[in-house]
Amino acid sequence: MFSTPINNMKVDDPDSFFMNDIQAADNITDITTNSEDFEREIDNMPMHSAPGPDSWNSIFIKKCKVPVARALSVIWRKSLDTGEIPAALKSADIAPLHKGGSKALAKNYRPVALTSHIIKVFERVIRNQISSFMENNELHNPGQHGFRAGRSCLSQLLNHYDKITEALEEKQNADVVYTDFAKAFDKCDHGVIAHKMRSMGITGKVGRWILNFLSNRTQRVTVNQIKSSPSDVKSSVPQGTVLAPLLFLILISDIDKNTRHSFVSSFADDTKISMKITSAEDIEKLQADVNKVFDWAAENNMMFNSDKFQVLRYGKNEDLKHNTGYKTQSNLPIVGKQHVKDLGIMMSDDLTFREHNQANIASARKMIGWITRTFKSRDPITMVVLFKSFVLSRLEYCSVLTSPFRAGEIAEIEGIQRTYTARIDEIKHLNYWDRLKALQMYSLERRRERYQIIYTWKILEGQVPNLHSKITTYWSERYGRKCKIEPVKSRGVIGAIREHCINIRGPRLFNVLPASIRNIAGTTVDIFKRKLDGFLREVPDQPGCGGYVALRAAPSNSLVDQTLTSRAWPRAGLGE
Repeated sequence: MFSTPINNMKVDDPDSFFMNDIQAADNITDITTNSEDFEREIDNMPMHSAPGPDSWNSIFIKKCKVPVARALSVIWRKSLDTGEIPAALKSADIAPLHKGGSKALAKNYRPVALTSHIIKVFERVIRNQISSFMENNELHNPGQHGFRAGRSCLSQLLNHYDKITEALEEKQNADVVYTDFAKAFDKCDHGVIAHKMRSMGITGKVGRWILNFLSNRTQRVTVNQIKSSPSDVKSSVPQGTVLAPLLFLILISDIDKNTRHSFVSSFADDTKISMKITSAEDIEKLQADVNKVFDWAAENNMMFNSDKFQVLRYGKNEDLKHNTGYKTQSNLPIVGKQHVKDLGIMMSDDLTFREHNQANIASARKMIGWITRTFKSRDPITMVVLFKSFVLSRLEYCSVLTSPFRAGEIAEIEGIQRTYTARIDEIKHLNYWDRLKALQMYSLERRRERYQIIYTWKILEGQVPNLHSKITTYWSERYGRKCKIEPVKSRGVIGAIREHCINIRGPRLFNVLPASIRNIAGTTVDIFKRKLDGFLREVPDQPGCGGYVALRAAPSNSLVDQTLTSRAWPRAGLGE
């Protein structure tokens, strides 16, 4: 499981390594803390987080926050100054969590590491300052979206999808090679991490303390309060610790340093290599970049699971797809797929999300069946809470990306909520539009458009990364802040897909809002949501469902159409 450390990367004298010969232009060598910093991080601790080997309970720490924070600020100041960490705080208890299948097989258990809350509090303090240092100095890999503020699975997928659709709009192909690390977090070489920290400017007392934090760790397995003998941890960013994700990002920060033609995009260890393809020469260029990533793994003591590599090939040039391919480091062909699971989303080579949405619909129906069999109550509040807790999460994960635009798919997804609300005894005699009003719920289509508006606003406010094809704004004295809407360059299926991507659909929805909402800036997303919801409550929500469509004045239930045909503006008091 662990990797064997590279000899010439070992750091035998941390004091000399981190205190002398500093090369980086900007450095973080020490941090200043006080008891208020520790109080704040204690507040951020989960209330019911399981204790580590030292049995310090999170509830006790939170209840005694002030005296504990005062003591910890003194203890960890001393630890940072000396570089010493008690061995008892560098151990972990491994609780095996059964994933399914035979309980007799070790592979069917997920190891959950429990570490001390006493050191976790300080890890949070030091992580915040290192993260700020790295963000301010742009030390993170620009294609990395994992464990970073304002970035997420959604931001990574949106940026990736934007590049793919742009390539197809330009009548090019696009190939994406999906990689797979073998035990990525367990094989991180401590010496490699130390060298990369120093090159970034994480030096002095901070660098020395982190290397000590990584070194000479132990772990033991705990089952039914019976503990195994401790074993040494030879490599890894320690599971169950607060610093582990940040240290992994430091290790993987230069994974694309030698790639010349493609774009490497990552969410933690989930990494894909993509490129626009117009000829066989481009295939060779992408293969060369894939080989460079293999070389990076060898240099950094990491290992790929080449058997699990996959390639997704987009575009109309079937000749390129059928007569070319890619190979692993073992010179075996990388398997081509029509559908690949990417961060929980089923990506398809036709750029649609039919497979993904169909799977979600099936999962939602299955969950509704479980709810109605398990709970006898048909009380409106109970039913709505259960629906929001167990069903909506399945339908709306990354819906900003996967939102359908074809009427049939929209109606099929909407049918999930329509059928469910018809089971609520108190309102089942009402039609679907009236049921939504009685429950004070949005249609699923309205919810998806709301998410697209909110994400567009976040882009404009710099709270999340902008897309590859940037969303920009202009200011009008009459209309206030509005988004520029770039023209779609292609027609047909690709044109329709591009038309409904977030970089065009989001601005179009944003622009139909009243100026008083579009002009909201420099505030929190919660304030923007409240203002937005105040407007949305006044716009008719009339999803397509059977004969009701004939009664709807607007061509569709989209805000783009409903705001043009309704009289919501004067009632809301939010007009231009």
